Amino acid sequence: MRLVLAFLLLISLSFSKESLIATTYPIYYPLAYLAGDIYKVSVLISAKADVHHYELKPRDRKILKESKAVFTLGLESWEKKLPVEKHRIYFLHQDIDFITIGRYKDPHVWMSPRSYQKLVDNVFKTLTNIDPKNGELYRKRYEDFSKRLRELDSEFGRVFSTCKSKWIISTHLSLSYLARDYGLIAKGLRGVHAEEEPKPSEIFSLIKLMRSESIKAIFVEEGYSDGVAKKLSQETGANIYRINTSLYPSNQNDDYFSIMYRNLRSLAEGLNCRRY
Repeated sequence: MRLVLAFLLLISLSFSKESLIATTYPIYYPLAYLAGDIYKVSVLISAKADVHHYELKPRDRKILKESKAVFTLGLESWEKKLPVEKHRIYFLHQDIDFITIGRYKDPHVWMSPRSYQKLVDNVFKTLTNIDPKNGELYRKRYEDFSKRLRELDSEFGRVFSTCKSKWIISTHLSLSYLARDYGLIAKGLRGVHAEEEPKPSEIFSLIKLMRSESIKAIFVEEGYSDGVAKKLSQETGANIYRINTSLYPSNQNDDYFSIMYRNLRSLAEGLNCRRY
C-alpha cells in the first residue's frame, strides 16, 4: 500500500511541476539540462519554422500564459513583443559579443561552441536568480554542460586546423561565429535573415569567387530552399552538404552536442579536413 501511495505521489509531483519556456532550441538544450529535474521545460518553436519572423499560434499563447518564466535571446522583433509580463520574461543577450551584419545583430552564436558558452552562462545566471534555492544543482549541471562545450570546442579547433579549404558558403549568413572562432571565411547566399533573396549580380559574384578560390562545397541549412545552391553547384561543380543551424532535433535523443557533432562531420567533409 505504501509503495502505491509513493508511486501516486511521484506522479502527482510530476504533473504539478511549474513550467519554463525556451523560445528556441539553442536556449532549450542548456535550460532543460540544468533545470529539467525541477521544472517542466518546453520549447516554444518546436517545429521547423522561420525563427526570424515567427508568428505565435494559439497553442503558443496558452503555454506562455501558463509558464513561470520565459527565456529568449531577445534580438528578433517578435521576441520583444511576446504577450508575457515583464517579470516573467528574461532576455539572454547580455554581454554577448554579437557580430553585426547589415542592420542586424547575428543571433547564431550557438553555431560556434566557443561563442555559445556566453549564452549558456546567461541561462545559468538567470535560472539561479529565479530559483536560488536550487542553485547548487544548477551549478553542477552548468559545469558539466560547460565541460562538454570545451571538449566540443577543442574538437572543432582540431578538425578545422586541418582543412584544405577555409571557405564556408552557406544558404544564409549563419556561420559567422564559426568562421571567426576557428579561422574560416563565411559567405552567405542571403543575409542573416534567410528570406533575403540574393540579387543576380550577387550570385554572379559568388560564382566568380567560388571558381577563383576553387571552392567545392555549398552548405544548405535544413528547412531552407536549396534552389540557389543547386544553381551554384551547376555553375561551379561544388557539392551540396546539409547542416542544421536551427538545432531542430532529428530524433528523440538529439541534443545540442549530437547535432553539432553531425554538423562538424558535414563541414569537415565539405572543407576537406582530416576529421578523426
